[in-house]
Amino acid sequence: MTTGTKEQTNEIPQRDDIATKDKWNLTDIYKDSSEWEKVFTEAKEQAALLVTFAGKLSEANSLFECLQLRSEISKKVSSLYQYAKLNLDLDSRKSEYQEMTDRATMLSAEIGAASSFVEPELLKLSDEALLKLSYQFKETDIYDLYIKELVRSREHIRSEEIEELLSLTATFAQGPEQTFGMLDGADIKYPTIKDEKGNEVQLTKQRFAKFMDSSDPRVRRDASNEFLSVYKDHVNTISSTLSTEVNKNIFYTKARKYENALHRALDGDNIPTTVYHALLDTTEAKLDGMHQWTALRKRILKLDEIAPYDMMCPLFPDYDYEVPYEQAVAKVIDGCKPLGDDYNKRLVHAFDSRWVDVYETEGKRGGAYSWGNYSAHPYVLMNYNDTVDNMFTLAHELGHCLHSVYSNEKQPYQKAQYSIFVAEVASTLNEGLLMQHLLNDASTKEEKLYLLNRQIDGTMGTFFHQVMYARFELMIHQVVENGGALSPDAMNKIWSDLTQKYYGPSLTLDAMSPLKWSRIPHFYMTFYVYQYATSYAASQAILKKFIDGDKGIIEKYLELIKSGGSDYPIQLLKECGVDMTTSEPVDATIELFKANVEEVERLTQ
Repeated sequence: MTTGTKEQTNEIPQRDDIATKDKWNLTDIYKDSSEWEKVFTEAKEQAALLVTFAGKLSEANSLFECLQLRSEISKKVSSLYQYAKLNLDLDSRKSEYQEMTDRATMLSAEIGAASSFVEPELLKLSDEALLKLSYQFKETDIYDLYIKELVRSREHIRSEEIEELLSLTATFAQGPEQTFGMLDGADIKYPTIKDEKGNEVQLTKQRFAKFMDSSDPRVRRDASNEFLSVYKDHVNTISSTLSTEVNKNIFYTKARKYENALHRALDGDNIPTTVYHALLDTTEAKLDGMHQWTALRKRILKLDEIAPYDMMCPLFPDYDYEVPYEQAVAKVIDGCKPLGDDYNKRLVHAFDSRWVDVYETEGKRGGAYSWGNYSAHPYVLMNYNDTVDNMFTLAHELGHCLHSVYSNEKQPYQKAQYSIFVAEVASTLNEGLLMQHLLNDASTKEEKLYLLNRQIDGTMGTFFHQVMYARFELMIHQVVENGGALSPDAMNKIWSDLTQKYYGPSLTLDAMSPLKWSRIPHFYMTFYVYQYATSYAASQAILKKFIDGDKGIIEKYLELIKSGGSDYPIQLLKECGVDMTTSEPVDATIELFKANVEEVERLTQ
């Protein structure tokens, strides 16, 4: 590892500056755009055959063939969209891939419309008749959960005519997310600031994250103010996109006859809304550890006032270190060794086979993600910048990656897609295992303090922040559901109040703090963020079983990530020994956080 801070340069690398081994090999999906066009045509032609099954679905063979055809088309469209979008994410300025992405989106909507007769026609049958049909399928273990879900969700599926109309809305329903994505990823230009050495450096999303780690309060303040000032300049546009997103969600809620937007969002995974409310209420009743941490940071940093931008920097910068990518890969592999030889071999293969696009380049999408592909393999996007935080992000995304690998191998396409509710367990468990590996190797008090600081910040980011975001998302939907309207001032006020509530009285809000909601892309993924918190709580429970040497936990965990979407996520977690319908995992997470805070306080007295 290398101590100190790497000097920033003002130039953002171009794609040609990056070694081939550190770039995606997208030919694993299609060899080129001409093959993409060929598959696009095939999918379009197959979609035209769907209508031939209309009126014949009460016969088992016809129904099975119809569902198989729809699945095959879906698999192709998924790859079509992914290939185009991955290329676009590598350089958002390339209009060719924006056009291909749009075409794939429109094709998906067309296929949805072409098959919109399926569910309404099936629901003309009784529950008993539907289940009887599924028992007569050539393969009875592919669509059994689909039929079960159809029966359960009967009241929310509309007539054939209404379903066709709803499917036709899919293209423009992505408008708010796409508009924000293009504004945030392509059109917004960030200003420059002076780094610790007084050099003018252009801000980017990745550099902003690194500046938040700076030990210089002036750098943190300037980076926060200048970064958020760009969103302030566009706040009316962003407010409009987010307001439209909320209204879209409420439209679908009413169209499908749900009680509210939260009910609709959670019902797909059969998760009771009580789980969501209990997460928020349980956490907010136990924020004293958060408040203690804010006050402790203020003392250790020797600040007269502590602002939100002071809550992310390491408390012990003298021990901070850089982790070059190759070292990060080695540490992630070592950290995941408790998961067994098979997991380890697959992890090494992912790193060696160009599944990861490693570095930031001009026009590349910011952040990080893992995106599975049933026909090929997952792809992991990184913008690696040698920070400890990025090392943990790498562990996180490879958790998703290996989850997809195991699920796709074990499950048929129809059951391979796992719920987000379970997905974040795999990613955050990898982070937890990496942290345990580093803590076990810590040889000094300073090193332990640094890692405890990182673990506390990880819990803040993955648990407490996500609960706060979930509360914000719930509140803005409730405003509109209760007949109100959203405006920049209204959302700023909600965000400010929540920030003060969560961080406590020691925090001093600065002028730009209320704007942070405007830069969070996850608010365009309906009621998504709470699952980070629930998954983190579940992974903490599983991690404890690893630490305690729980017999059989490796096998149970591997079975979990092989299960895909073969059952409801609540049930899959129960089989792994974690019951998310109780407050126990959330309580345990909060207690562990508080214990870590108290340990830092003890070591710094």
